[in-house]
Amino acid sequence: MKRFVTLLVSLLTVLTVFSQNGYNITLKIPGARYPSLLLTTYYGNKVKLVDTAYAKKQGTFIFKGDNKLDGGIYMAVSPEKVKLFEFIVNNNQKFTLQTDTAGYVMHMTVGGSMENRIFFDYLKFNNGIYQQVKAVKSLMRKDDAKSSSFKKLQQEMDSLNEVSADYKLRIIKKYPEMFVSRLFDAMREVKEPKIHPKSDSLFGYHFVKHHFWDHFPLNDPRLLHTPLYNRKINTYFKRLVPFDPDSVDASIDKVVAMARPSKECVSYLVWHFTVEYQNPKYMGFDKVFVHMVDNYFAKEPIINTTPSIKKLLMDRADKIRPLLIGKPAPDLILLDTSGQYIDFLSVKHRFTLLFFWDYNCHICKRQLAEFVPMYAGLQKKYDMEVYGININPNLDRWKEAVRNRHLPGVNVNGTRSIKGNFTKLYDIHGTPQLYLLNEKKEIIAKQFSVNQLRFILDSYKNKFLSH
Repeated sequence: MKRFVTLLVSLLTVLTVFSQNGYNITLKIPGARYPSLLLTTYYGNKVKLVDTAYAKKQGTFIFKGDNKLDGGIYMAVSPEKVKLFEFIVNNNQKFTLQTDTAGYVMHMTVGGSMENRIFFDYLKFNNGIYQQVKAVKSLMRKDDAKSSSFKKLQQEMDSLNEVSADYKLRIIKKYPEMFVSRLFDAMREVKEPKIHPKSDSLFGYHFVKHHFWDHFPLNDPRLLHTPLYNRKINTYFKRLVPFDPDSVDASIDKVVAMARPSKECVSYLVWHFTVEYQNPKYMGFDKVFVHMVDNYFAKEPIINTTPSIKKLLMDRADKIRPLLIGKPAPDLILLDTSGQYIDFLSVKHRFTLLFFWDYNCHICKRQLAEFVPMYAGLQKKYDMEVYGININPNLDRWKEAVRNRHLPGVNVNGTRSIKGNFTKLYDIHGTPQLYLLNEKKEIIAKQFSVNQLRFILDSYKNKFLSH
């Protein structure tokens, strides 16, 4: 009997521990006629579905699971995908929220979660501040910006904003261990000092950049489940990081280092930047994609990366790496219209334009029609020659297209090569494709249009050849 009691106590202990690992969140919304509610959460710039609860009786929904939820901000969402309200999920995951359809937030009462009580008290308080701010803004729009009354309204606006900020600071100080305090702290904006050194015109920029992450711990995975994480990252890179690949690479390394040791945060950031720069909007930023593969995927396990996905990323980086801006252009020795094999390295000019084209391609026709009249002027002003590479195997039709379109420079056929496959060497998946090389046959521009050529040549000449 004693042994049975001991086993029973042990079993109850196990069950208690197990139950503490789960979640049980009851939402009561009297009057709601929804057959079900969705439980969702943020993940970076996305919203993901976590659970679905069906009403066993009208207006009562219970979300229940055996495993604890990730901490963060969660949302009750109607079956029509309309967000009803947000709430906090942290260590305590057994609580009740009760409200009504007349005002989900303003009529909310909380049972069993002090953290959510604090959160909803703030939302109710802040709604009052918002209504006052809205009224002041309405008066300001009707007033003269130079009048004394306008200045008083501006002071009132500033005062209201300070009241809201002070409310959050009191919560942070009183409940430092709570996630709601971490959330309020992460919302704080960096304020530059009102007095700037006269000798430093960029003092404000450097101050904000240096202190940008003071209140935002990038290694807290709970913040991933809020709208703040992705917004903060985007603000930093758009406003404070210089617009060049090397600066972006260095800044990515900085934020990833700050996200350690959280594997979830590191993996999120690595994937975020990899996806963003896999097909970059701006020339030269494919270097960032290669940086992500070489410095992260190749060196450490990243969440949601299978061996096959890793191989795809590595293979793609291997194709792009030799074609980065500043790299020597892969050599080509191709057949020209006279039957001779011509190496583009033998084209002795300050600039060489590699022009990949297809005689059946309509965009190629337009680009070539625009380029031909420009050619003589470009050659004279910049000492540029074109090495035109046709991708079609029919030599007769290719030569006919060269004659009919009066294509200048060196014209060769990519399908007749004695050194390398042009499609693999230059990652050609469509036409037209343009690569501009300098005197050393290094790539200085790529994947641009003919109408951008003159600007690129001018920019490079002014930057590198003006001395």
